Amino acid sequence: MSDHPPRPRRPVQQTDPDDIGSAWTFVWILVAFKVITIGLIFYHLRTFENGLFLGAMTWYWFVVIGAMVAGPLIFRYRLLRVRSRRQQLQRAEWMVQDEPITIP
Repeated sequence: MSDHPPRPRRPVQQTDPDDIGSAWTFVWILVAFKVITIGLIFYHLRTFENGLFLGAMTWYWFVVIGAMVAGPLIFRYRLLRVRSRRQQLQRAEWMVQDEPITIP
């Protein structure tokens, strides 16, 4: 056994929500800059060959942007489906009616 004392453990750093928000802001700024730049290039050089060249050089950006947009959309769609299903299950279990019952 060694005579050295054990090293103290470093605390695990938690991810700050501000860091995540600023990272996404940076990513969206890059995407916006890329889209605006492509739009300006195509606006000033409106030829079929230029369109083919821009498409060949930037096709993967469409995939990246599509994936970035699809993630939140799929999440929202699933959230709506789960909430709808939850309401159905509550109505079935507790016989909750949509309209209030009026007692004469």
